[in-house]
Amino acid sequence: MATLVAIAQVLLRAILNIHLWWGEETIVYLIIYSTFLGAVITLRHNEHIAVKVFEPFLGRIGRRRMDILGILVTIAYLAIVGFFAWLLLFEPFSTTTVTPTLKLPLWVVEVAVPLGFTLMLLRAIEILVRLIRGLPASVDGDKSEFQREEEALGLGEGEAKL
Repeated sequence: MATLVAIAQVLLRAILNIHLWWGEETIVYLIIYSTFLGAVITLRHNEHIAVKVFEPFLGRIGRRRMDILGILVTIAYLAIVGFFAWLLLFEPFSTTTVTPTLKLPLWVVEVAVPLGFTLMLLRAIEILVRLIRGLPASVDGDKSEFQREEEALGLGEGEAKL
C-alpha cells in the first residue's frame, strides 16, 4: 500500500501537478505497520539476522542448546520491550494527541509497536516449544527461504541448471 501511495503521489505531482496532502504521512504510517507486522513473518520463517560464531564447532545437541538459549534471550527482550510499548500506548499523550495531517489519534499509529512485539513474542514461544520437542525452529524446516526458493525454481548450489 505504501508503494502504491508513493507511486500515485509522484505521478499525480509530475503529470497533473496535484499534491496528495495526506500522502507522505500515510506512507510513513504504512511503513511502520509493515515493519512491525513483517517482523513476525520473518520470525516465523526463522529469517532474522543471527550471528552464529560457535555453531561450526558444536555438534547437533550443542547447536540445539544454543538455539534454545538464543530464543530465550529473544523472548525476554520481546516481553520487556513489548510490556513498555503497551504502557506507552496508554499514556495520556498517546490517547489525546492526533497526527498532524490525517488527524488520527496517535494511538492508532503507535499500536503497531506493541501489537508487533506481542505477535513476535507468541511466535518466539512457539519456536521455543518446537526446539524443546526436538523439532526445527521454523515451521518450514531447517531450510532458509532462499533455499526453498532455489528448490522451487529448480536451482541448486547457487547455479542455474541449464
